[in-house]
Amino acid sequence: MADTGVSVESVEVTLLSEIGMSSAILMKDAYQPLPGNHAGFGPSVPHSQSPTSHEEGLSGPNAIVYVTKIATRTPGEVIEHILLKNPDRRPEMAAHDFHTVILMMSMRLGDPSTTRFINGTIDVAFSPGITILDYSPKDKGTISAIIENGGDVISLSRSLVFLPSAAQGRKTHREPEGNRFGITVGPGEQITGAYSTKTGYSFDIPASLLLEYQGMLKNEHDMFWEIFPPMPPADMEGAGRGMLAVFSLIVKTPGHVPPGITVHIEGRVKGNLWGVIPIKGSVVLP
Repeated sequence: MADTGVSVESVEVTLLSEIGMSSAILMKDAYQPLPGNHAGFGPSVPHSQSPTSHEEGLSGPNAIVYVTKIATRTPGEVIEHILLKNPDRRPEMAAHDFHTVILMMSMRLGDPSTTRFINGTIDVAFSPGITILDYSPKDKGTISAIIENGGDVISLSRSLVFLPSAAQGRKTHREPEGNRFGITVGPGEQITGAYSTKTGYSFDIPASLLLEYQGMLKNEHDMFWEIFPPMPPADMEGAGRGMLAVFSLIVKTPGHVPPGITVHIEGRVKGNLWGVIPIKGSVVLP
C-alpha cells in the first residue's frame, strides 16, 4: 500500500477453452502453411523442431489476463455528491466505509498468430454486504472517444470521469514518487499509475491498446462489462502483446470491511484452425 492509502494487487488469470493444449499443438502442427504456400493452410511437411519451440509460442485458443485491483478510500465530497442525487439513502450510509475500486485488465492471447479476440464479458460480484453506488464507464462511447483522441495517458477523476491525455492540457503534472505505483500488464511488464487526492488517477496507457467496453448493473452487488475490439474491425497495435481495459466503481462497505471482489471473465476467440471458441476463467481478489 502506497503512502496515500492506495492498495494495489495483481493476479494472473488463465482463460481456458475446451481444446487442450496438447490437442491445439497437434492441430497447429498438422495445419501449418506449407513452405512457400501463402494461399492457405494445409498438412505440413515433416520438419525438425527444437524441444522448446512450442514453449516459445503457446498454442491454442487460450489467453492469460493480468487483473490488477486498485483501491482507495472515496473522498467525502464525492459521497456527498452521490447523496445529492439520492437523498433518501443518507440514513443507510451512516457507519459505512466507501471505497473507489479500479480494475485494470491486460489480455494476452496464447497464440496471436493463429487466434484473434472477438468479444467477452467481465462479471464483477461483491458480497451481499457491499453495495455498488456508481461505476464507469457506462457506455462504450466514453472509451471510443479516448481511442479516437489517441495519446499515452488516461485520467480518471475522483468522481469516475474518464479523460484522454489531450483533455489534461499540454502541461502534465507529475505526482510525487510516493503517489505512483506499478501495474502488471504482462510477464515482467508494468505500466505506471499515479493517484492524487485532489484530481484522482492517471495511467500511462496508450489509447491504441484499449478495448472498447460498456457496463451494466445486474443488482446492487453485481454488474458486468461487455468488452470487444474497437469498431470498425482493425488489427490492434498490441494484439500480440496486450489488450487493455480499465473499469471503475465506488462501493459502500460495512465499517472496516475491505471491498473483496470476485471477477469472472468469459470471451470468444476465433482462429483459422479451430473456428470460434469460448474461453473463461475466474479469480477472487480480497
